Order: sequence, then structure tokens, then C-alpha cells
Amino acid sequence: MSNEQCDIMYVHEDKVKNASNFLNETHTIKAMNTLNAIGDKKKLTILFALLEEEKLCVCDIAKLLQMSIASTSHHLRILYKKEVIDFRKEGKMAYYFIKDPQVDKLLRFMLTEVENENS
Repeated sequence: MSNEQCDIMYVHEDKVKNASNFLNETHTIKAMNTLNAIGDKKKLTILFALLEEEKLCVCDIAKLLQMSIASTSHHLRILYKKEVIDFRKEGKMAYYFIKDPQVDKLLRFMLTEVENENS
């Protein structure tokens, strides 16, 4: 048996039950859904761009992603449905922004950590 495994098989039922209850709580499920929604390169690129510019229209985002407006809209729709982003109409333009303050805070924390690692 390798060093990273237990030498005996024993399940701590109380710890498993406690962890299971925690995983079924509303806030944990919301966190998992949010991380699932933002967990790919295109969506993270959108969100990091919105961190920097606060609001961007779909044309701007499509240019950044080097994708069609239709494909970009698909990614935006997923983030919108998960309530990570929202949009505001200004005349004929629709500008997207990060709606969820917790996502904003998480992404800023991640950027700070990456910058600190590279220092």
C-alpha cells in the first residue's frame, strides 16, 4: 500500500454524515453551480475582461474571444442564466457586467494570488 492511503479500512460515519449534510446545503450547491458555470477558459476570459473594464458589449467580448457573436452569446447566456452576469441596455447597445459580488470577489482574490505567486 502506498503512503497516501490508510493502512486500515475504517469509515468515520459521523464525519461522512456531516460532510454529506454540508454538501446538500443551499449555499454549497449554489457555490458548486457557480464554479461549474465559470469553469472553462472562454467564460473565465469573459469574466476577467469584465473585471478590468466593468462592462462590455457582446461585440467587444466576441473580438476578445476571437469568436462569432453567436458563439459568444451562447457563453454569455450560460453566465446570465446562472446569475453570474447581467446586462443593461444603453440605447441600442447591451452591456454585460458581473452581477454576483461573490464571483467578483473570488476572481479578484484569484488574480491577486496568481500575481503574488509570480512576484
